[in-house]
Amino acid sequence: MKSFFITLPYLLILFTFANSAYSLSENQIKEICQNKPRRLTCRKNLKFKKLNLLQGYQIEIPVIPFKK
Repeated sequence: MKSFFITLPYLLILFTFANSAYSLSENQIKEICQNKPRRLTCRKNLKFKKLNLLQGYQIEIPVIPFKK
């Protein structure tokens, strides 16, 4: 019984965050692509990735390392 109460919070957290994915809004896409040299290509790529994400397909997300 004790192990049930220990594993219950982990299972609840796992299932609540498993199927939630948020995509970028149009304003966020414009903001990201504002300083890029090829704005139209950047917007097109981000909108395509947004559409794929909303349809449930996997997308590649580049990881940018944080520099101090």
